[in-house]
Amino acid sequence: MRANSQISIRHDGKIAIFDITGYLTDASESMLSEAYANVEVQDAEKVLLNFERRSFITSSGFGEIIRLLWKMREKGQSLRVAHPSTQVRNIFNTIGLTQSIGVFESEADALEDF
Repeated sequence: MRANSQISIRHDGKIAIFDITGYLTDASESMLSEAYANVEVQDAEKVLLNFERRSFITSSGFGEIIRLLWKMREKGQSLRVAHPSTQVRNIFNTIGLTQSIGVFESEADALEDF
């Protein structure tokens, strides 16, 4: 599934915005770690996961988001999510991630919350 997955990275100051396209699954889970390693070198302090392109996330993909959150928390960094599908938002709520990660309907709202 990795061939169907892509993370494009752009920056807004010290915020790295990951535009995620396709599937976030066990086959593509290292993509988030690789993208984070890339922005870490560029001194990004905050990361926004943008799901505007209607990505699908499996349980392995959620596990990768949780691992990313732990790495970022250890460094005093923060993580936000924009444009989640209804399914993704419901899962974030169910597993309690909305208490640790801000989840927003728009990129502008997520950026403002940082």
